[in-house]
Amino acid sequence: MENIILSKDRFTEDELAAYWGVKRKTLQKWRSLGIGPIYIKIGARAVYPKEAVQEYEQARIFAGCGKRIQIKGAEDDK
Repeated sequence: MENIILSKDRFTEDELAAYWGVKRKTLQKWRSLGIGPIYIKIGARAVYPKEAVQEYEQARIFAGCGKRIQIKGAEDDK
């Protein structure tokens, strides 16, 4: 699968699930629990803005022992 994070502004549920290697049901469960990346609800469909996906990933970068780290320049990508 090509690197869709570079070529898309928004992700469908199927695209994001495939990109992260999780099931659609996982994204659905996260939404119902109020966790996971923010999303836009259009009718019955949820789409995920690219910026929300990137922010969610950035917030989950760890350097052993559960210590979160901030990658320098990560916010410059916007």
